[in-house]
Amino acid sequence: MKKFYNNIALWLLGGFMGVSTLFSCVDEINVGDAFLEKQPGVDVNQDTIFSKGEYTKYFLWSLYNHVNHPFYDNNQLNSSPTEVLSDILHSHCSWSWGNEVWYPGLMSEGHAGTNYCQDKFAFATGHRTGIWDAIRKGWILIENMERVPDLSETEKSQLKGETYVIMATRYLDAFKNYGGLPLIDHVYSAGEAYTRGRATTVQTVEFIDSLITCAINEPGLPWRVEDPENWAGRMTKGGAMALRAKLYLYAASPLFNDSEPYMQYTGEQEFQNIEHVWHGGYKQEYWQECLKACEAFFRENTANGNHYALIQPASQDEAGYCQAFREAYWFRGNSEKIIEVHSLYKNAEWDQQLSIGNQSHQGHTNPTLEYMEMFPMADGKNYPYKNIYGTDNPDNIDIMENRDPRLYETMVVCREKLREDYMGLMNFQLWKGGVHENNSNLNGWTIRFSTGMALFKWIRDYWKIQNDPVSYSYIRMAEMHLIYAEALAETGNLTKACEEINKVRARVGLGAIEKMNPELNLTSNKANLINEILRERACELGLEDSRLYDIIRRKCVDKFTSPLHELVTWRKGADGKKMEGTDTQLAEGEAWPDFIYEKVTITNGARRWWEQDANGKPTFWTNKYFLSPLPRDEINKGYGLTQNPGW
Repeated sequence: MKKFYNNIALWLLGGFMGVSTLFSCVDEINVGDAFLEKQPGVDVNQDTIFSKGEYTKYFLWSLYNHVNHPFYDNNQLNSSPTEVLSDILHSHCSWSWGNEVWYPGLMSEGHAGTNYCQDKFAFATGHRTGIWDAIRKGWILIENMERVPDLSETEKSQLKGETYVIMATRYLDAFKNYGGLPLIDHVYSAGEAYTRGRATTVQTVEFIDSLITCAINEPGLPWRVEDPENWAGRMTKGGAMALRAKLYLYAASPLFNDSEPYMQYTGEQEFQNIEHVWHGGYKQEYWQECLKACEAFFRENTANGNHYALIQPASQDEAGYCQAFREAYWFRGNSEKIIEVHSLYKNAEWDQQLSIGNQSHQGHTNPTLEYMEMFPMADGKNYPYKNIYGTDNPDNIDIMENRDPRLYETMVVCREKLREDYMGLMNFQLWKGGVHENNSNLNGWTIRFSTGMALFKWIRDYWKIQNDPVSYSYIRMAEMHLIYAEALAETGNLTKACEEINKVRARVGLGAIEKMNPELNLTSNKANLINEILRERACELGLEDSRLYDIIRRKCVDKFTSPLHELVTWRKGADGKKMEGTDTQLAEGEAWPDFIYEKVTITNGARRWWEQDANGKPTFWTNKYFLSPLPRDEINKGYGLTQNPGW
């Protein structure tokens, strides 16, 4: 059998075209309430698919194509990753839907669910971005698995377990974006009406948990992938248990779990039920469930030989730290990956689908100054240099030196003495008039520095990585430690929470967070510790579909309404002033210069969320943006879907 880590779609287009045609007949779904109709001829096609184990497995492989990853292939936001709506990235591409729809404040229910989705998630459309294609296909598999004559009971159990995990990921993705959902627990037959309407958030969490429980209870589902060379990316019991922790992280967070809902309905909206988007009050037990899920995962992992573990550096220096971090987020089939997602086998620079390189070249993925400042110093102290912007920098501080190695793996910054594996360059001259400042072509690699920095994570040095298989994480070990830390903090054990954070930081050589930042009192000040966990998540999990949802689930209004900035770097002259002009490049043999730094508000694609009155109070932002609007055509179908508050 061909290796699972190859592009699954190629299997379906290759030597198995006949069966892929049957899949399209079985699952020819174009609307969100796909379960309300049974497609003509479906039984005949099902009889064929479930007549042989090989056919059934290929049907499951097609289901894997629905698992989410950060860079959608359905033109989500028209090629901009969802992080451009957060504070760590900003899009300068005029035709992206971040710029055309979200930044001008035009997002509405009319933009939701379109074929090229203008929202950050598609409720109904798109084989990866929607949910219902995957759920229907999953229940078809589960309900027909016992019919397959040439699979052992263990094999059937494993395939069912994998299917439950995939369906649970799809429901969790939709829950993060919409709140309560229609709960589908079987394939609807011809003429069978869906009458249950939209579930509450509490019911939705319970339903997702039940899918995870079903997966864990399948005896054939292994704890880990036994043959990662061939099968890395398949769902496992370890993945299911980690997914439960991630589910309760979102269920316990203030967006849904607070004394008051994030926003009230108005009298103009129909079928109002605030419990579709709110638990009805604060429930501490959700944090307890998150804690229990984490402890159960780590306990079971220990019992299974600690298979899942943080990738550790081969050397205690910057090169070793950077390589360990790179392997953790990028490489396939290693101990870091708990649930990993495979799309393209190799991520060529200009691939039109899935390619973050293509997105970055066109200006979609510019790191903000705020993101750069989140990365601490190399010793683990928080970034201390915000006070030198706009000054003559009298102490000649180089703000890009001696930083968290993850900074250098995440973005390209103005820096001397680069490593050999950092795009093959000796340095990056990003000051005004520097050789690399503006849209330079570096060893054949076109790059944009629209905010004074550029993205490096997921892009790297493309002429060296054409043969590196790409793998995205739905959840990896670093996130498990940070979820555990957050649950510990919320349940009162701040000291142990710091210990979990420090396990992630130690991988890149950072000192203990509570010792390096004593002024924050992290072992006694829960609010400060939660803020540090969110910052650590941004540094570790940036562009892994995490930051936007972190500041949403924590209702961080200030992160949405505070203007974002770019960094302008000037070369400092002998007179101590900035050198202006179009050419301030270094002469051959000239020493690395000193700098003056300016913090400049982003104006290209300025977001209406940033608008404020004279007292600094936001004037455009409303909390409706925390959850997405449901498509109006879905609501009008009359199966009980309701709109979220404010839309």
